Amino acid sequence: MLLIFGVQTVQAGKKQEKAVAVFTVSPRMSCQNCENKIKSNIRFESGVSEISTDLTNQTVTVKYNPAKTNIGKLKKAFAGIGYTATECVAPQECAPDSCCGKCCPGK
Repeated sequence: MLLIFGVQTVQAGKKQEKAVAVFTVSPRMSCQNCENKIKSNIRFESGVSEISTDLTNQTVTVKYNPAKTNIGKLKKAFAGIGYTATECVAPQECAPDSCCGKCCPGK
């Protein structure tokens, strides 16, 4: 009985927080090869657990552990493969040529 309780405590202590960031990128993603380039490289950034791209809306969604990485490191990872990433957090922050329309209502 004691052993089971000890294992549960250790597992509960390992629970990792997850954060989600949505980015637009420049240059724009124009094909599946662009999506694959982003997915196959950004997934190796420490702490990234999931990455998805949306060619139609021009967004990249990254789920990550904030204890291992942050927005700045993710942007650096994008820069390393030739993209400028802009986090969609407020209407004024998206670049006009890479706006996804989701975070910039009315554009």
